[in-house]
Amino acid sequence: LLHQADVVVAPSVPSSDGRREGIPVALMEAMGAGVPVIGSDLSGIPELIEDGVSGLLAPPGNVQAIAHALHRLIQQPELRHQFGQAGRQKVMQEFDLYKNAEILASCFTEDSYAA
Repeated sequence: LLHQADVVVAPSVPSSDGRREGIPVALMEAMGAGVPVIGSDLSGIPELIEDGVSGLLAPPGNVQAIAHALHRLIQQPELRHQFGQAGRQKVMQEFDLYKNAEILASCFTEDSYAA
């Protein structure tokens, strides 16, 4: 179903007590499926979405900025494709479970204690 989407919009705002989500899994899943994304410039989200490269970011709570980003992607199918490909590549390179598990495991090898 996600593969059929033209774009995924997942705005985020801090809660009333100031809590923020880190990196929303929904954005990561969409990017992994090659779907272009629009997210908020908040918390860990810019670590996932590089604005103008692998998706678009909007200030938290700025509905007009989100609408502008969505309009931009509707009007530019080639940009949707570009962001979809770049987003998938980013997720596969930097957020792959198996790669990250190997990196974590390597922290516990004898070689890592040599320092």
